[in-house]
Amino acid sequence: MTLTLLKTRRAAALVAAAGLVLAAALLPAAARAEPVTLRFVQTNDIDRMEEDDGRGGFARLAGVLAAERAKDGTTFFVHSGDSISPSLLSGIDRGVHIIDILNRMDVTVMVPGNHEFDFGPEVFRERMAEKTFDVVASNIREADGSAPAHTIDDKIIEVGGLKIAFYGLTTEETPVVATARDVTFASSIETARAKSAALKEAGADFVVAVVHTPLVVDMMLVRERLADLVLSGHDEHLITYYDGRTALTESYSQADFVVVTEIAIEKSERDGRTRVAWSPRFEVIDTATVEPDAAIAAVVKGYEDKLDAELQVEIGTTETALDSRRATVRTQEAAIGNLIADATRQAVGADIGITNGGGIRADKEYAAGTKLTRGDILAELPFGNKTVKLEVTGAAVKAALENGFSQVREVAGRFPQVSGLKVTAKLGNPVGERVTAVEIGGAPLDPAKVYTVATNDYMALGGDGYRAFVGATNLVDAVDATLMASQVIDYIAAAGNVAPAVEGRIVLE
Repeated sequence: MTLTLLKTRRAAALVAAAGLVLAAALLPAAARAEPVTLRFVQTNDIDRMEEDDGRGGFARLAGVLAAERAKDGTTFFVHSGDSISPSLLSGIDRGVHIIDILNRMDVTVMVPGNHEFDFGPEVFRERMAEKTFDVVASNIREADGSAPAHTIDDKIIEVGGLKIAFYGLTTEETPVVATARDVTFASSIETARAKSAALKEAGADFVVAVVHTPLVVDMMLVRERLADLVLSGHDEHLITYYDGRTALTESYSQADFVVVTEIAIEKSERDGRTRVAWSPRFEVIDTATVEPDAAIAAVVKGYEDKLDAELQVEIGTTETALDSRRATVRTQEAAIGNLIADATRQAVGADIGITNGGGIRADKEYAAGTKLTRGDILAELPFGNKTVKLEVTGAAVKAALENGFSQVREVAGRFPQVSGLKVTAKLGNPVGERVTAVEIGGAPLDPAKVYTVATNDYMALGGDGYRAFVGATNLVDAVDATLMASQVIDYIAAAGNVAPAVEGRIVLE
């Protein structure tokens, strides 16, 4: 956000605050209620339970909460969705540990994010049955038209004579990027219009939309004044915005930063009409400056220990030898590269899969008959990359492959490990002219045809020189994606025994 916008927002807040004071001064004392201070501590998109480089995680988030709750006024802890996935431990326990941690933190209200449906509606329902806090799912419906069990449509809390109302929205794209099956998601805007009107009719003095929706939807909520305060997730932005009438915030991700919105609100009666005046004050807290909560830190440590033990669990056997040595995965087709590319391509249902050899990192050999563990896969894929699904033309696929073969002699990490295609390249040709043939699904590559590609989020942003993927249509983007490591673990576990081999997917001449 630009400095100009920040100044504008602050000016608007000051004007609103001055108006509140002036309006209060002009009213008879008997008609005014005491001002009420409300404090909203917001988090969103937090699936990483532990801190990273001294920032984020649930223990530091709990530290922020403790400090805010110690202040005068009423503090609400609001979660704007996406927690039970994706993470390595969630891949094992399907988010049980996340719900347990949140149950200990006195959540006021949470909205489901799309990642709450990564493991399907059955798991979503199980997690909802385990929670001890309120989840608002205003636009989510089961096949019979009912709200999901253990969720609510809205919530009203009375504070100091004021009715504070909450409703929740989950992005309609959830069935595309997660596994919703027969669960449906009504229009966010249409639902917001109905809920805003109904809550005001019920006497709400201040309406809070807790949403997991894209920024374009958030701004529509603001412009139509479908809430007084919009607490959003999904884009993983760090935002504080106020237009003089409606406030909007989003708290980045992983609790690295936490936005606290303080509302000074006053309700009065004049000429037989009820008036509510309020103004916001925003604080962005860098959790690197916050002391972690000891109790939550101990719970997180217990789950970290459990994860360490779980990573030693065997998931399947490789019937063929695997070689992840640097000189192998960065210069030639590798059986382990085929395994990873196959697993990620299958996970998102793409035509082809391409991953960079430099992302395969354990630098070791596995003999045929080796029993693979979860830890083995994490060691091979340690960067936390996620699998995205893109739509690209055949011409872009060829350009990506040209990039992949552009620095083979330099043993660069961009070397492609592939699935669903066969490619021939002449390394003696000039860079950019090395790919001589590509087949997809047994047919020659069509430059004009659109193909779906499974790749990692690093490459999708142009990493390792894969500029051909930049600007591609995202069918599953990084926000909605799942960890590559979890997908490979699931792929091996489902098969029990795998036998990847070098089979001529890449022919170098």
